[in-house]
Amino acid sequence: MEKGKDTFLFSRKELKNKAKTNLKHHYLMYVLACLFALIMQVEFLASDNVLGASKRVIFDATRAVYEFTGVQDVKLIEDAYREIDEDAGSLYSAVEEALYNKTLKSVKANEMFGRTKGILNQVINYVTENTIISNIYSIIVVFAGSESVAEVIMTALILLVAAFAWLYVRNVYVAVCRRIFLEGRIYKKIPFSRYLFFIRMKRWTRASFVMALKTVFELLGMASVIGFPVVHCGLMLVPYIIAENPDVKPVEALKLSWNMMKGNKWKVFVMFMSFIGWYILGTFTLGLANLFFTNPYIVCCYSEFYAKIRQHSIDAKIPGTELLNDKYLFEGADEKTLTDTYSDVLTEIGKPEYSLESLEGPREKFFAKHFGVVLWNSKDEIEYENNQAYKMKMQGLEKEAKGSSYPSRLSPIPEQRKIPYLDSIHYMRHYSLTSLLMMFFIFSNFGWTWELLYYFLMKGKLINRGVLHGPWLPIYGFGGLFVLVLLHKLRKRPLLFFVGTIVMCGTVEYITGWALEVIFGAKWWDYSGYFLNLNGRISAEGLLVFGICGMAFIYVLAPLLDNLIRKINRKVLLVIGLTLLVLIISDTIYSKFVPNTGYGITGNFDRDEDIVTVESTVDI
Repeated sequence: MEKGKDTFLFSRKELKNKAKTNLKHHYLMYVLACLFALIMQVEFLASDNVLGASKRVIFDATRAVYEFTGVQDVKLIEDAYREIDEDAGSLYSAVEEALYNKTLKSVKANEMFGRTKGILNQVINYVTENTIISNIYSIIVVFAGSESVAEVIMTALILLVAAFAWLYVRNVYVAVCRRIFLEGRIYKKIPFSRYLFFIRMKRWTRASFVMALKTVFELLGMASVIGFPVVHCGLMLVPYIIAENPDVKPVEALKLSWNMMKGNKWKVFVMFMSFIGWYILGTFTLGLANLFFTNPYIVCCYSEFYAKIRQHSIDAKIPGTELLNDKYLFEGADEKTLTDTYSDVLTEIGKPEYSLESLEGPREKFFAKHFGVVLWNSKDEIEYENNQAYKMKMQGLEKEAKGSSYPSRLSPIPEQRKIPYLDSIHYMRHYSLTSLLMMFFIFSNFGWTWELLYYFLMKGKLINRGVLHGPWLPIYGFGGLFVLVLLHKLRKRPLLFFVGTIVMCGTVEYITGWALEVIFGAKWWDYSGYFLNLNGRISAEGLLVFGICGMAFIYVLAPLLDNLIRKINRKVLLVIGLTLLVLIISDTIYSKFVPNTGYGITGNFDRDEDIVTVESTVDI
């Protein structure tokens, strides 16, 4: 250690070996956690840089052809930007052929490996050229002179939603992710409920403001070229600090991170540079190496770094380290401590399980056992379900008692301040037919609202998506029900459930897209140009989003919604459900003869969007 400096020594080789071991033990969970961060645009924005950069290369090449040939038709430039010759085998061959023919019309679509659209392809371009922020700004400029009060109000609402999502979801997720990786260092099991860590600790709002303040200081650091990396490295421990102790106040968290990183920023920078080889490998694998190894591996490395610098800072008695008080996040508890703390758990686990005997008839038992569906939630069925929920909770505590997962009872956060039911939401419940009916409309309306807001942000127009005319997209409703019912048996195995959700939603979306094309002769969505799409009906990106959203719905939102639905009087619920059913059936019959079509609904989905993107690239 250098005299007069608060530094510490560590072996990067040892650190990386531990990181690889951690990654090996929790590989799939870590990959999903990082993939979720990428989809939400939270981290790893350079993971698909080769695909995003290829868009710029293609356009630069076609612009060169434009200048050489003197072609004046903007449509040809747009087509060249969107498409590349599949048979040519390379960009060079495509450009050579275009030069030879003095035209860009010979360039054909590469439908399988698109290069022009999608989050997985355009993360860098999302940030630098066509961001949601820039689109919102453009919308405000347009609507400032608009007389449409409705559009102005919609813009204001979307701005509020975007601000809420940034403050309470995107920023906080970084700290949630760090908590998961830290627990994985020591324990074999990481409960899915860790994604609700800050909510259960009643510190979600505080965590959001801590991360927001960190972002503000980093933005201020951007005033100079040198300032940002210095500030970023100095505050890089903030998400780890609040992941360990959610009670830390915003200023305290930033100050502690800065003090712990004094004299150590260069070490972090050197460690970052040691990952360059992995990023280069990612460029040669179209970003896949980043998605399936580099991203989670780097987070594991930084987690090991935090564990080492934390212990060093505590030993050096750096001011503020008394806040780092979660001992069992970094070391397992001894057997005696666990036995004394969880003495009641093993006794409860030894009790016999409740059976389905209380359900009437073999059919009811069959559907309840295999699909999680009952006619209605009778008193006996609710009692059975409550006992099953308690049993699941005890099973989770059993893992803690045996040292397999983090001992929540030994957490420095007092138990009485936690929200107990969020630690083990009963997702293996049985859903009644009326609840499933309401779930169908909730999922359908959610999908309709999501696409309405998405297209408003992307195109600046309110577009009623879907074949029907009402505020619902049944494909989301049916997809949600199929996942909820047909994958009931997989709910106890989240990773298999994730894969099953992707397969299920992909099948539903593909068949629905094909059927609509056959029946109406038109397309209501087209993924041509997206990475790994199949006939433009499904794409890898969309299915990954469905998989992650499906897990959020099934493991968190569906049980919570079901709890609310059960509070509604059964007769009132039946009237509401039947009324909505009549309305959607009427809408379906009407739409069979007069389907919902038009701009942004059927055909030419992205033509305007692509032209705008090309023009913005020319300006740059």
